[in-house]
Amino acid sequence: MGKFTSEVRLSREMTLMDTTLIGVGAMIGAGIFVLSGIAAGVAGPALILAFALNGLVAVLTAMSYAELGSCYHDAGGGYLWVKEGLPRWNGFLSGWMSWFAHAVACSLYALGFGAYFDLVLHEFGWSLPQWGFLSPQKVLAAGVALLFAYVNYRGASETGKIGNFVTIAKLLILAVFVGFGLSIIFNRGNLSAALTPFMPNGWDGVFKAMGLTFIAFQGYEVIAQCSEEVRNPK
Repeated sequence: MGKFTSEVRLSREMTLMDTTLIGVGAMIGAGIFVLSGIAAGVAGPALILAFALNGLVAVLTAMSYAELGSCYHDAGGGYLWVKEGLPRWNGFLSGWMSWFAHAVACSLYALGFGAYFDLVLHEFGWSLPQWGFLSPQKVLAAGVALLFAYVNYRGASETGKIGNFVTIAKLLILAVFVGFGLSIIFNRGNLSAALTPFMPNGWDGVFKAMGLTFIAFQGYEVIAQCSEEVRNPK
């Protein structure tokens, strides 16, 4: 009897808009809403410089992702390229590193959502009960992570639709933040005083802020990993 092998392929249902919003949605996460405040405490006004330097580093890597992502049209992103171009053990190591990095990022996003949800309730005069280590915020974070895992399991079409909705909502929220920020800047009497000292902790603070916020620039990696689900990857 002959052996029949069948290769399982993902359906190509995602458009350019879907993949773009997935990448933007990955960038507008806890790195923006949670870690920016911590990074500002470390770098001061030089947080602007930290984001600019992170952007420069990310652009160099993103150009490689764009080139390789248009050549290899399978799912996997960086893991696939390492597996194809280097000896096997490199692919094994790269895959586990990628998995661990995404697990940490998803945990950060989920916990950030739970913490912010609790803060919103406080603004309305409500508060979640405290259960010690297993707090309601952590339970909510785990529930949200499982919900989105189920959405991804259902397929690319469902993931794209919900991802588009969430990303557009986050863009609108950021627009409100930017609007209030610009209003404060232009209504301030002496802007230079607010930016002095520009680097209160020197370059050490800038580099620490870069390490805290670089996670916000991972969106292009998510786009490359969706290559097999895009109608026209090039």
